[in-house]
Amino acid sequence: MSEEKHVTGEHTVTDHEHGKTCGHKAVPHDDHIDYLHDGHRHAAHGDHYDEH
Repeated sequence: MSEEKHVTGEHTVTDHEHGKTCGHKAVPHDDHIDYLHDGHRHAAHGDHYDEH
């Protein structure tokens, strides 16, 4: 079984907070929502975003 690598995004929650009014498209992903951001997807994880 392969181990999933934890890849963080270049933005933190304090840089930009994704949500209903952030202007980025919401994409359901498993048990959370990712947001399309500059051609990739961000998923909130604590004080930063993970790349999906």
